[in-house]
Amino acid sequence: MKHLFLKSKPSAVLLLMKDSQQAWYPSKLARAAGASYVHTVNLLSELLRQGVVSQEKKGRQKFYRLTDRGSALCSSLDDFAKRCEAASQDAARQIKSPEAAASSQQQSPLPAEQQKQPPADKKAG
Repeated sequence: MKHLFLKSKPSAVLLLMKDSQQAWYPSKLARAAGASYVHTVNLLSELLRQGVVSQEKKGRQKFYRLTDRGSALCSSLDDFAKRCEAASQDAARQIKSPEAAASSQQQSPLPAEQQKQPPADKKAG
């Protein structure tokens, strides 16, 4: 169900950045999220513009981390993703449960000997 509401790669990039112990730079994020470098750079530019991430330049490398606003957004996103996953699992269980009930109801209450007998032929009189 999560795929209905969330774009997978932008969500993955944002959720990866929750790990503040990592030094996140665009190519590392792109690799970890399964996204292209260009897509990741464009996403980070927009997140920077929106105040969701901050950028720190060390030499030629640009590192990104979540701002307080980004951390709050990421926590909400993570919670939503977990709720979607739980809803998907509940739906899958509900689909399986009626099937199991239906298959047990389809079994005939007649003894096996009576089930195997062919129907009697009607003779025209």
